[in-house]
Amino acid sequence: MWRKTKRVFPVLFLILLLSECSKKSEHQDAKSLPQKDAVPAKPAPEEPPLSYKKYKGAWFEIEYPFSFKAENSQKSSTSTDGFDSAVFTSADGSVQFYIFSPQWSGDAKDIALKSNEIKTDSSTEIINGLTVKRWTIQAKDGSYFRSYESTSETESNINKIFGIKYSSQKELDRYRQAYLHFKNSLQQYAD
Repeated sequence: MWRKTKRVFPVLFLILLLSECSKKSEHQDAKSLPQKDAVPAKPAPEEPPLSYKKYKGAWFEIEYPFSFKAENSQKSSTSTDGFDSAVFTSADGSVQFYIFSPQWSGDAKDIALKSNEIKTDSSTEIINGLTVKRWTIQAKDGSYFRSYESTSETESNINKIFGIKYSSQKELDRYRQAYLHFKNSLQQYAD
């Protein structure tokens, strides 16, 4: 009889052990399932894709975010109608986009350095025959920055300037994709 018990005991022990493991697994599975009355976690809200409007200057057309306010800036030097530059301001006022795109070459007087600002950096390089200048202007009180990129072709006497004014790096990062879309949407017109 002891021999029979010896054989049965390990088998029973194994069965009990397996059934306990199975119960623990079921209990853990039940914990991971949402409860009937539990409120599911909300996914992080995604920002809706931006929609854009078109602005028509004297010699260009450009798309800007629908929620921005467009303002004419510098009157065209070669056309009786329209403007060579414009400013587009976000609804909260934390960011402004800027475009200067005259018929030919021109001077963007509307972005000149003001008495309450300092120029913090600048660079110039030649890329595929184009002169590309970049510079940043900062308010002396640190309340905003203005960064610009001017591209000019000396042979054909054409230039354009893109700019962005921002209150912080966070705002610059937040509007980066919209600004890239803005830059890439520029269509320049000739005579």
